[in-house]
Amino acid sequence: MGPPRQAHPFPSQSCRPRLRSCSGWSGPCLCPQTPWPTSSLIAGVHSHPLPDLPHGTLDLAELERLVTRSLGSRYHPVCELICLENTHSSSGGRVLPIEYLRQVHLLARSYGVRVHLDGARLMNAAVALCVPPTRIVEHCDSVSLCFSKSPEDRDAHPWAGRQDSPLFPQGLGAPVGALVGGPKDFTEEAWRLRKALGGGMRQAGVLAAAALVGLTDAEEVLLKDHQNAQRFAKGLQELASPVCSVDLTTVETNMVMVRVDGLPPKELCQRLQTVSADEVAQTGRAVRVLLLPWTERSVRAVWHRNVSAQDTELALGKWAFVLRALGMG
Repeated sequence: MGPPRQAHPFPSQSCRPRLRSCSGWSGPCLCPQTPWPTSSLIAGVHSHPLPDLPHGTLDLAELERLVTRSLGSRYHPVCELICLENTHSSSGGRVLPIEYLRQVHLLARSYGVRVHLDGARLMNAAVALCVPPTRIVEHCDSVSLCFSKSPEDRDAHPWAGRQDSPLFPQGLGAPVGALVGGPKDFTEEAWRLRKALGGGMRQAGVLAAAALVGLTDAEEVLLKDHQNAQRFAKGLQELASPVCSVDLTTVETNMVMVRVDGLPPKELCQRLQTVSADEVAQTGRAVRVLLLPWTERSVRAVWHRNVSAQDTELALGKWAFVLRALGMG
């Protein structure tokens, strides 16, 4: 006889006792776009995205309809988890109101459903609301928190005054790292599955130290990011250009969504990144503003600890120069 067969480390039967469903993923999906149905493949989970309301919230009546549609039905998966994101990325970093979080949690508990908070920018939300993070997560069963929130390819960063393309971390500023929180049995199972999926890392103390540094001055740093974002949004509105506009009421944290009319956002971004001899002659500076299109009619700017108030003013100056060159300033 040969050696005994080893069980596959994931997904175990304990991980998916029955077909599950996650409601409340924002936008098309909070997960990275991939041809692989990762959540179904690994966790046996079927996710059901819901459309966002302007503030980044979900329609509670529609949410309740989806949560309850499996009751007494053989044709729908049982909903066991509602997932929220705070701050809300696709709406431009807007903060989910605490009363809204309370209502979602109350709805979930009444049907035996849990709530998970994607708190990648949880600290930004806490600073914007002037409350401790615990005040936000008390309405959730589990939460994740990112210590780095490193720029993604499609993120926009108003890095100005430099000729290179630095990719500094935003948010808390650590080079890497995240945590997950919840009841002890939940975090222990999450740790086990992380190991099963190859997520272990040795000698990670130096990275944990960077995360502690980020937490130490989080309130001061994030508040400056929010102030710089608001200054940029107001400055852009003051340009009064038909090309670019910002809804100031939506700028709550470190993101600014800029609506672009009259030319493709990709072309605007290319012009903001290009330094010409005319620019140097007229302004005495060589400034590149690194932005990428967010949608077909918008770009998104994101502030982090390495973008200063001076950088913000330089970005506004470059934006004004580009608009004048287009004859639209």
